[in-house]
Amino acid sequence: MSAPVKRNQFVDLDIESLGFGGKGIAHIGEYIVFVDSDVVPGQKVRARVRKAKSSYAEAVTVEHLQKSPFEIEAPCPYFDHCGGCKHQNLPYDLQLKQLQLQVEDLYHHLGGFTSTPIEPILAGKEIFRYRNKMEFAFSNRRWLLENFDSEKPVDFALGLRAPGVYWKAIDIDDCLIAPEETRPVLETIRRFARDNRWLAYDQKTHTGYLRHVVLRKARRTDQVLVNIVTNSREPERLQALSLELSKTVPNVVAVVNTVTQSWSGTTMGETIQLWGEPDIVEKLGELEFAISPASFFQTNTVMAEKLYGVVKELAEIAAGDIIWDLYCGTGSIALYLAEGARAIYGFEIVPEAIRDARKNATRNQVDNVYFFEGNLDKLFREQPELLQKLPRPDVLVIDPPRGGMHPRLVSDVVKIHPGKIVYVSCNPATQVRDLRLMVDEGGYRIDRVQPVDLFPHTPHIEVVTRLSLMES
Repeated sequence: MSAPVKRNQFVDLDIESLGFGGKGIAHIGEYIVFVDSDVVPGQKVRARVRKAKSSYAEAVTVEHLQKSPFEIEAPCPYFDHCGGCKHQNLPYDLQLKQLQLQVEDLYHHLGGFTSTPIEPILAGKEIFRYRNKMEFAFSNRRWLLENFDSEKPVDFALGLRAPGVYWKAIDIDDCLIAPEETRPVLETIRRFARDNRWLAYDQKTHTGYLRHVVLRKARRTDQVLVNIVTNSREPERLQALSLELSKTVPNVVAVVNTVTQSWSGTTMGETIQLWGEPDIVEKLGELEFAISPASFFQTNTVMAEKLYGVVKELAEIAAGDIIWDLYCGTGSIALYLAEGARAIYGFEIVPEAIRDARKNATRNQVDNVYFFEGNLDKLFREQPELLQKLPRPDVLVIDPPRGGMHPRLVSDVVKIHPGKIVYVSCNPATQVRDLRLMVDEGGYRIDRVQPVDLFPHTPHIEVVTRLSLMES
């Protein structure tokens, strides 16, 4: 069957719903067209076909022909330009409905779990100012917006990358999903840098001094860390700025400088303390976590507590249970589950994360957790003695990166054969791929699927799923 459209053809489409990743879904008869994420259900758009396959096409919006009856005005002045929050122009209850439908579609159609019920999505408690970490980029090429910020210099920007143009940045004054301290921090750094004629980084030529600003806030303690990322090691240039930041924003307790000369857009490198404390301290429930500039921590503190509560509920920990935590990171889930378990064993490839996990265990006086560094793609095959030495798990918790699990690790998990598996995922598409293998190869059944919205206004969704061994 040939496609009813051709590449570069213009078509008028009615957006029916949002698919996984935030793309619009439209049809030409029975033929499906995926439209870029600059759309909401109920809109009529003119789009140009980028790719035409026999079963589907991908298209890019070139003109909005008719507004959606569901569409609202986005509160952020940069919404039409920055590409970060895809769905601020859609009421939050409809955002949740679309996310729910996407998870159901992935499980029922992509995964083939046609009879698996999906629990109603848990809504975000705060839909603005919920992020505890935000990265802002410098650029010597400001993304120019028509009739907007025309008074600003074209060769200096501090803000967010323009969508699809990595070497430019939109100069922004604030971000509505970032901490409240964003505006005064960016304003202070921007003014100081321009007064001192510091050059913004050029992503194409690898020149310029200022690369990024990373803002981190501990929501439960109100402590703020500011990390200024530069292209060269000259911390003395930043001393006066760090003092000004500490005076302008009273809850800034740490200012650091990370130096990197990588050609990529990384914010990782050598970190130099400029002022204040080496870490900020965050709380999840009764637990405390020291967060250093490079530490991984869930970016929505309030909903991380809700997410970990779901993990604990689904794990149904009984007295004496052994728990393994794969991709344990800095140990936040392991420590959250430690009470009531006999022992928890965490595994992670990043040595700095393992170091932080052990520190967090000591800090919270938790003595029944043990952390191991290793590449989970091959750890249990290359170190079979580790499997022999450790008690087998009653519950296995898995929280992999967006790419999901390596197929070999899925096979390893099936061989380990825990009674229950709790799989936490920020990418339900790769999650259902892995679950299909566990169900087909390991004799498991899915008995709970709980979506959680950690990132309002974006197409991202967390899903926690429990598998149990079927009775033989």
